[in-house]
Amino acid sequence: MKSLNWLGGFALVIILSTCLVVPAVAEEEDSKIGIWQNDVSVGLNVLQSSYSNNWNGGEKGSVNWTGNLDAKFEKQFSELTNWRNTLKLAYGQSHQQDRNTNNELYWQKPDKTDDIIDFESLLRWMPKSRWDPYVSFTFTSMFDDISDVEGRSQAFNPLTFKESAGISRPWVDTEDRTLMSRLGVAYIQNSRSFFLNPAPSTETISETSTELAAELITEYNVGALDGRVDWESKLIITMPFMYSGKSTFEEDFDVVAAGLPEDVADYTTTIDMDWENTFTANITSVISVKLFLRWVYDKYDNTVTPVVEEGVLVNDSDVHNAIRLAGQFKQTMALGFTYKFM
Repeated sequence: MKSLNWLGGFALVIILSTCLVVPAVAEEEDSKIGIWQNDVSVGLNVLQSSYSNNWNGGEKGSVNWTGNLDAKFEKQFSELTNWRNTLKLAYGQSHQQDRNTNNELYWQKPDKTDDIIDFESLLRWMPKSRWDPYVSFTFTSMFDDISDVEGRSQAFNPLTFKESAGISRPWVDTEDRTLMSRLGVAYIQNSRSFFLNPAPSTETISETSTELAAELITEYNVGALDGRVDWESKLIITMPFMYSGKSTFEEDFDVVAAGLPEDVADYTTTIDMDWENTFTANITSVISVKLFLRWVYDKYDNTVTPVVEEGVLVNDSDVHNAIRLAGQFKQTMALGFTYKFM
């Protein structure tokens, strides 16, 4: 716990120190007040290979595909009010061939490789002090939840809603570079469904939980080489100080007898970090190479609420899967087609 708090504090110091040494750049005088600024990008990345049954090299075919949509709708209503809406959608699968006992190729069930639903609406009031009060609403989910250990899936699970308020600071705001930080308080509502019985049963039960947390969000966007190279970075640090399911871990059942760490209740109010980086190289107007890097530290997934009946943990496997003592890293690189609507 001490090392984690030190890590979180160190990250906060680095971010704030970086922001303080970066001079604020005034907004362009010719900003388009009262006009929606829209930026929508639709992409498809595909990698495919296939072989006949008598191919002597022994290779196996595969199809990997990812579809994504990134949209931003922003309007400067006046010199004092800005409203920005962003939507990120992505879904991808990997289809692999294998050989049966007769050495014949067949296609296996596809595996999911990407799944994102992320919407944020941010409203800022912008006084001359450039310390901007804000309110925001965020919704996150997945198209297809396949976390069940028995292979069953659920659509649009879990559901997370977050309302935030605080102070933002645009440190840099130019045509090709922006840097903004937000510090505030967030109220988070989670809803998640669990399977009640072993497969093939599909009966589910839905549980909800709430969180109250402090959050620090830093966003950095830069374009180079006349728009041919883009870098988007977003770091979210969340410190929950209230979680409705914490008392269940502390009072409703014996966590050690359930095979859980004795201090698992404290995991629910530990600092969480989520750092996304997207590097895009636009080869032509429709062909691009995209590198996506994401590092997540979430010691306990608070969307998984412990369900207890008569002192027994019902969703045992889900709770165990929600514990992640180490950071998680994701990296994807793809060459594909992207079309932008301006």
